[in-house]
Amino acid sequence: MRYRPIGCVRRGPAVAYGHGPQRKEVALSFDDGPYPLTPSFVRMLRSNGAVATFFMIGEQVTARYRSTLLEELRNGDALGDHTYTHPDLVTAGGVQSQLRRTIGAIRGLSGYTPCVFRPPYGAYDSSVLRAAASLGLATIMWDVDPSDYTLPGVSAIERRVLAQVRPGAIVLSHDGGGPRGQTLAAYPGIIRALRARGYRFVTVPELLGFHGVYRRCVRDCEGAAIAGRPPPGSIVEPG
Repeated sequence: MRYRPIGCVRRGPAVAYGHGPQRKEVALSFDDGPYPLTPSFVRMLRSNGAVATFFMIGEQVTARYRSTLLEELRNGDALGDHTYTHPDLVTAGGVQSQLRRTIGAIRGLSGYTPCVFRPPYGAYDSSVLRAAASLGLATIMWDVDPSDYTLPGVSAIERRVLAQVRPGAIVLSHDGGGPRGQTLAAYPGIIRALRARGYRFVTVPELLGFHGVYRRCVRDCEGAAIAGRPPPGSIVEPG
């Protein structure tokens, strides 16, 4: 029997999550994709035995990246909503439309319905939190930020992440929005160093105790089947 990830289910109140429980777990996350280097990020994570959560801009979720999204799901990564056009939701408004359109783009391309959302620029208010929750999305912030978007250099990105990580950390970085070669090059060393400290790599939904949703594949999983059975506590739907 094979299983295909088709989403996750948020739990808890309409709040912004900046970190997870104080366990030796860390959730890596990458914003502003999919982008030309995103497939390289996916391969890097797989070759280093780590997973991450990719917060995606809906208008960039095009057929060009379908195989990338399926590979992310197959590798155990999670897909997240980062709005459709990357506006400041507090000043621009249109929150429901921005989030709903991105959910539709991700689901249409990959069959996966996200349960986590990150507001662009970290800008949110109570109305954004409520709108996200009404669509089944938990609002996700971070507590580790190496400012990789400023292109400070590979060693600086690595040093900043390692200095800030604590148990239950959510790490913010970027796979899109500009040249991200420095970020890509920094993460193998970051992963090795954190693993040496005893950390386990999990997705943001897993860190927060959200339930993954899987479907048994009767025929074809369309390239998104995971290896083995879903994790304990997952919701499994018949094929």
